[in-house]
Amino acid sequence: MKLLPINGQSDFFIDQAEPVSAALRSGSEIDISPLDATFRDSSRAPLHSWFPYLEGYSPRFVEGVRQEFLPKARRILEPFAGSGTTPIVLGQAGVECAYAEANPAMAFVIQTKIDILSLNKTQRMRLSDKLTRLSGTVGDMARLATPDASLLEAYSSSFGSSQFFEQTNLDSILQLRTINDEISSDEPTLGNCLELAIMASLIPSSRLKRAGDLRFKTAKELLSPSPCVLGTVRLRLLEQAKDIANATEMTAPARLACATASCLDDTAGEGWNGVITSPPYLNGTNYIRNARLELWYRRELKSKLDLRRLRDGVITSGINDVDAQTDWRPVSRGIERVVAELEQHAYDQRICKMVGGYFRDMQTAMRSLTAALNKGGRICIDIGDSIYAGIHVATDDLLVEVADGIGLKTIERVHLRKRISKGGQPVRQQLLVFEK
Repeated sequence: MKLLPINGQSDFFIDQAEPVSAALRSGSEIDISPLDATFRDSSRAPLHSWFPYLEGYSPRFVEGVRQEFLPKARRILEPFAGSGTTPIVLGQAGVECAYAEANPAMAFVIQTKIDILSLNKTQRMRLSDKLTRLSGTVGDMARLATPDASLLEAYSSSFGSSQFFEQTNLDSILQLRTINDEISSDEPTLGNCLELAIMASLIPSSRLKRAGDLRFKTAKELLSPSPCVLGTVRLRLLEQAKDIANATEMTAPARLACATASCLDDTAGEGWNGVITSPPYLNGTNYIRNARLELWYRRELKSKLDLRRLRDGVITSGINDVDAQTDWRPVSRGIERVVAELEQHAYDQRICKMVGGYFRDMQTAMRSLTAALNKGGRICIDIGDSIYAGIHVATDDLLVEVADGIGLKTIERVHLRKRISKGGQPVRQQLLVFEK
């Protein structure tokens, strides 16, 4: 066992069986630009732009990682599928994918895209025409519809006195839910496209803003009125119609194997060649809370307890993910040192539990992935580090330590881009490549 310094700090080490086989490369050396490792390009890419997902990466990133580290792989897992970039890109490239996604709203987004890309050209052109026609009539249909009373009741039960929408937009959303259900009962695929368009329009037409975490707009930001949700949905439908007509079909299957990464070896089985993924960053983000409006519209929320239930199924990565049941015992020496330092300096003791719980959850997930892989299979993980109370939590270094502890070999670490923490300190984003 060799001790390696973290970030040049001689008093802080991680355990590693052997050093990384090559010097740290930059993403540009394997044709991955810094922006490929963000959602920015996906926000303009056909299909991938249908639902904004800031935590995602681009189609070029998936293809670049596959070509460099898994060029012969025919079966690849994605344990944290997000908006579905990995399974869709792989399916279009003829590579089978099984994936997990704990957020039911995102699982719906992925499945809708996959269903569309599984249609033949003639079927897609018909769907494109229907979406174009629907974009012209959806406003009038909604204005004549009866608001969905059960969705309004769930709004009050789940969100209490919070007012996320102007009343006009809230009324329109409740009416859209009614016609959405009617269309879905007659034409499920068309109804799913409408549902996705409405979900993608909820935040833009609300009093909320995505800025890292989802937050209320400031008084200055509220001076600009929220756009009309009906107009936003109409534009989303037109975007879908255009993309569907020019989409590239999937030539290999992509399927939802389970909700959580920890059970992929049981549900997806063995014999997989690799993994391409970006797990939740250890940055305090509450991924379920950030999707609460989409989950509400999907009828996944009936009360505040449902948010807690769904949050319990995700990797511990936010302070609010921590509760009395969180197992935060450190799983390695390096993590133990970081947790101990945070216990002395953190402004909130839940941060210590969040960090310990994160790596314990990631260890469980990585064990499951390792069990599902063939010998020689590779796990490619996009990850960034964090800083809390001035303490650097080197997530990438510590995941290398976790990987070593379960018998994975670190093949390479690729520098993707520099980042800035909320406190203004420099942090980084890396691609970690492990081999079974």
